[in-house]
Amino acid sequence: MYNNEVRFDGPFLPKETPPGGLDITMKIHEYQSHIQRRKAVQRQRWIIILLSTALCVIITVLAFLLLGQSSDPDPSSSNTSISSDLSSGSVPSDSGSSSSASESAASSSTVSEEERAELLSNLSKDISDYLSGKPGRYSVMYINMNNGETVAYEAETPMVAASSVKIAYNTCLYKKFSENAFSMEEEMAYNSAAYPTGDYEAGTGTIQNSANGTLYTIREVSRLSICISDNCATNMVLRKLGGIDKVNDEFMSPISSVVNYRKQVSYTDYSGAQQNGRHRTSAQDLAKYTAELYRLYSENKDVYEGLIEDLCNTEYDWGIPAGLPSGTRVAHKIGFNTAYATHNDVGIVFGPEDYVLCVMTESGNAETAKADIAEISRMVGVYLNDVYGVD
Repeated sequence: MYNNEVRFDGPFLPKETPPGGLDITMKIHEYQSHIQRRKAVQRQRWIIILLSTALCVIITVLAFLLLGQSSDPDPSSSNTSISSDLSSGSVPSDSGSSSSASESAASSSTVSEEERAELLSNLSKDISDYLSGKPGRYSVMYINMNNGETVAYEAETPMVAASSVKIAYNTCLYKKFSENAFSMEEEMAYNSAAYPTGDYEAGTGTIQNSANGTLYTIREVSRLSICISDNCATNMVLRKLGGIDKVNDEFMSPISSVVNYRKQVSYTDYSGAQQNGRHRTSAQDLAKYTAELYRLYSENKDVYEGLIEDLCNTEYDWGIPAGLPSGTRVAHKIGFNTAYATHNDVGIVFGPEDYVLCVMTESGNAETAKADIAEISRMVGVYLNDVYGVD
């Protein structure tokens, strides 16, 4: 009798191999080799799949890193910061009479987002290079009202507000009017007692020459406060609103209070002297108050058109308008205080893209300060011209 048992635990065949047994044993070995080859091929396939997946992940991460670097240029100076938010929808793009022009121009930009980011970075560097080499103190804030991009130079530095802050007071006044708190045709009697008991304050304006009790409509005192920077008219505006502290606490501070207008602040002025006092602000604060006016105007042109028109027709043509082509619509409020060598301007520029610009100076030279504000204004205008391919 033959032993038909075949053992698979060793390399040798049984001592006695029945007829046909060798063929069966060889086939079993061939089958085992086939199984082992299939397993080896499967292992190789899994290794290739894992390596390919890892390589794809690495390439994707590197691509995102490279794109992030190209679209987020570093600021050129520690004094200047830029922010580019070209897809932002948080800032209204409607700008009153210039809204249709803004919409049509927005579709005719001649540069890519990457090219625009580079132009914005160059603007930031140009402003920094221009101001950092000058004696004095400067604070600048640019906010594009169409896309939210910004450029800031020492924008949080405490500066004397002067009459530029009147743009905030009058925006608050019109906001209360929009809420039906009063009529702009309501009359107020001038109080010739010195401020804060009354309305009298020396300096710019004509109401100071009026007799006590002279009547003015709220519309008239607002217009005088803006167009000729009338100090007595401004004090009447504040009186109507419940006083300067109420305006600051309920309107200004909630919008921006990098430098709280009614709190003491200490700093070193342009001459190196230590200063300590209230009624200081910053370019960022003033720019944000003005951006709020733009937002309100965009939402309710009928109410705010009077204020915008007054700001576009002040008796002061220096500052932001001086750096722009003739005919450019600029709703702005200058401010100056010779005791502190201060010259400022803040306003809305209406154009292909509406924007807010604030330039605050403290240099000791009035004509130089005015020229510096105009030059910064020109730089911003050139930047937007480059964006739209305008010579």
